[in-house]
Amino acid sequence: MADELQGSSVLIVDDDLQNLRLLTSVLERGGLEPRPVTSGRLAIEAAVAEPPDLVLLDFCMPDMSGVDVCRWFKQDERLQSIPIIFLSGLAGTDDKVEAFRVGAVDYVSKPFQDLEVLARIKTHLRLRRLQVELVSHNLQLEQRISEQVRAVTASQLATIFALAKLAEARDDDTGQHIVRVQTFSKVLAEQMREMRLHAATLTPAFIETLYQTASLHDIGKVGIPDAILLKPGKLTGDEFAEMKKHSVLGANTLATVLKRHTDNQFLSMGVDVARSHHEKWDGSGYPDGLKGAAIPLAARIVALADFYDALTSQRCYRPAFSHEDTGRMIQEGIGTQFDPDAVMAFSALDGQFWRIRREMQDR
Repeated sequence: MADELQGSSVLIVDDDLQNLRLLTSVLERGGLEPRPVTSGRLAIEAAVAEPPDLVLLDFCMPDMSGVDVCRWFKQDERLQSIPIIFLSGLAGTDDKVEAFRVGAVDYVSKPFQDLEVLARIKTHLRLRRLQVELVSHNLQLEQRISEQVRAVTASQLATIFALAKLAEARDDDTGQHIVRVQTFSKVLAEQMREMRLHAATLTPAFIETLYQTASLHDIGKVGIPDAILLKPGKLTGDEFAEMKKHSVLGANTLATVLKRHTDNQFLSMGVDVARSHHEKWDGSGYPDGLKGAAIPLAARIVALADFYDALTSQRCYRPAFSHEDTGRMIQEGIGTQFDPDAVMAFSALDGQFWRIRREMQDR
């Protein structure tokens, strides 16, 4: 352990030149690197220029006392973790208490024994080295845990996305629908945040979660019979009632998993999106007839993104609507079908939506 301390830098601060020479000699014999200065101000300048491993600080000095110097060190983020040992000819208990109160790790009374001073310095250098190693170890551990969490999360998201794509694959016409709805939802949420619409809610973390959960909006369609899901013509009333069940089916499936992972924000938002993306601003949507702000914000955003992509996509029972016609229908739905704030953001993104739609064509 002694070898590891060789060359450790010790800043010696004392206005008495004889003490400086004596302490310098003691440290050199102990294999340490002494850096003697004669005032508190010089100590601060030296420490800022090149932080030492430890400070040996005289208690009583003119101009700037040892207590003042110690306070300065402890207020500077660059230097506050450096151990400080006070040296003083004062024997009063109050002085020692004050030294520890301002942040010193030890207190040596003058006159001192050379070996005692050296032993205390090396003890605190070892402690300091262990603290630095512990911090470094903790940072490495946090990084490894973070990497593992990211890997697990990525694997989970990939699995869930695959399940969503599996549900989508039953309808060959949808193609890239899930990926486009994800992208539309994200840019719409980002635009709303930029326009200071629901900015407190639309944090970067919320938007990233929204991007992932948008893929789950139609996951409940896996439970809809092929005869209804793939029907080329218009659905009957009973068939449409059956089709509408996909929102509840998807939400209930995710909610079952959420009961085992109650703090999972991805699953929680996934339930909102799957269940409520067919709700309408005026309360005429399904499955719950929610109205206005009672509809989860994530679902309101996905609802517009889903509507735009569905109408601009060709279906076996109708051709695709143009970007202009779809945009006009969205504008007509302000305050009835769609959240006015979401429509306002869509209007600002009009050209970007169309570019995304063209760049992400169905294969």
